[in-house]
Amino acid sequence: MYQLVGYHRPETVEQATELLADDARIVIAGGTAIRHDGGASAVEVVDIQALGLSDVSTDGDRVRIGATTTLHTVATHDDMPEVVRSAARLEQPSAMRTLATVGGTIASPGNESLLLAALLVHATTVHFSDGRQTDLADLVASGLDGGDLIVGIDIAASGNAAIARTGRTPADVPIVGVVARDAAGELRVAATGVAPTVVLVDPEQLEQLEPASDFRGSTAYRRHLVEVLTARAIGGLS
Repeated sequence: MYQLVGYHRPETVEQATELLADDARIVIAGGTAIRHDGGASAVEVVDIQALGLSDVSTDGDRVRIGATTTLHTVATHDDMPEVVRSAARLEQPSAMRTLATVGGTIASPGNESLLLAALLVHATTVHFSDGRQTDLADLVASGLDGGDLIVGIDIAASGNAAIARTGRTPADVPIVGVVARDAAGELRVAATGVAPTVVLVDPEQLEQLEPASDFRGSTAYRRHLVEVLTARAIGGLS
C-alpha cells in the first residue's frame, strides 16, 4: 500500500525525465492505472499528458504511435492495421478507452491484453525518452526499469493478421486469446492467458506451455484452448 504525496505536470520530456530520476515518483497518463513496484510507501505522480505524445504518423511500412495516444484513437485510426484496431476495441469498456493509453498498456502488461498481443506480432519497437529503443517482446519479458519513460512505439503495418479468442461471454476478457500475423512468409503468433505475461509462442511447441490454473480454467484447459485458437488464427490468415 502506498500514499500519494505529490503531483507534477511537466511540459517537456526533459522535465519529465528529470522528475522520474527519483524512484519515489511514478508516471500517470490516462490515469486508469498506476504502475508501482511497491518499493516506497509515499510516492509522487508525474502526469505526462502535457508532453504532446499523442501523435500518430506513418513512415513507409511503420506506424508511429505516441505513448499518450488513447486506445480509442488506436481503435479508430485509419493508419492502424485492422487487427490492431480490433484488439484495441476489445481491450476495455468504451468509456475507459478514451482515457487508457498505449504507453500505459505496455508499462502494465499483465497477461490478458489482446492489444499487447497484436502489438507483439506487429514487430513493435518501443522508444524511450533518453533515445533508447527496444523490441516490445524483450521489454515485456524483462519489465521496465524505474525511471524509464516510454515516449512512443512504432509498428509494422504490413501483412495479414487474425485474432481468435475464447471467453465466458463474447464481451468478456478472453480466457485465452491468440493473434497471428504473416508478413512475407514470416509467421508471428502471440497468446494471452497462458503465461505470466502476454507472450510470443511457437505453434510447434505449444505443449510446452504451463499456464497457471484459476477459476476460469485449468492448466490443461488453457493449453487445449491455445492449441485450438492458434490453429484457428493461423487458418484465418489465408
